[in-house]
Amino acid sequence: GRHLQGRYHKRDNAKLAAVNEEVFALNDSVNGSKKAYLDFEVEDEKAKGGDSPTIQRVTIELATAALPKTCQNFLALCQKEEEGNLTYEGSKVFKIEPKVGICLGDVTENNDGLQGSCHSSSNSSSDSPYSFEHESVVLSHAQKGMISMLSTGLDRNDSRFVITTVDDAPHLDGKYVAFGRVSEGIELLEDLVKNTYTKKGMPGVNIKVAKCGIL
Repeated sequence: GRHLQGRYHKRDNAKLAAVNEEVFALNDSVNGSKKAYLDFEVEDEKAKGGDSPTIQRVTIELATAALPKTCQNFLALCQKEEEGNLTYEGSKVFKIEPKVGICLGDVTENNDGLQGSCHSSSNSSSDSPYSFEHESVVLSHAQKGMISMLSTGLDRNDSRFVITTVDDAPHLDGKYVAFGRVSEGIELLEDLVKNTYTKKGMPGVNIKVAKCGIL
């Protein structure tokens, strides 16, 4: 494969992981929120029978010092909807890629992953009122649990994002802006990727963000 014989062959994951640590360490020099949470609700057959669905929390550490705009967009969408603003609460996991991770974050009415919308405070482009520009690609996907914007092109970041559940995803570097990592709860996401039935990547059960917020 290309990652073995092409440009990824000499990829030094240990060095890239060390750089990631340095980027997150920059948070010590800034004030403000640096963590958020997503409470996932998995609706299985048992839950449909009347029992309460399973809800588990994933805690996320954000690289707010290095990527302030991307992180602020994420934090804003983690808050409750008010004054017409959108929120991750109620959004669904719309795709599961076993060799990458889970995709979610469509905060639009359709909630199907085909589109997204940034928080109103993040947009700075008259060309696209639903997206914002790329920030630095200083973080790599050389670690499990990295969180990246799922942009449709350069400077087309909206609300959608991916959380990796593999040890390395080199093909995402330079394409998507990584801005955070899972600090607690990666086991839940790994279990979802491993055990959720999918059809062309779409999960066969309803997996949604029941609640989210800032820590």
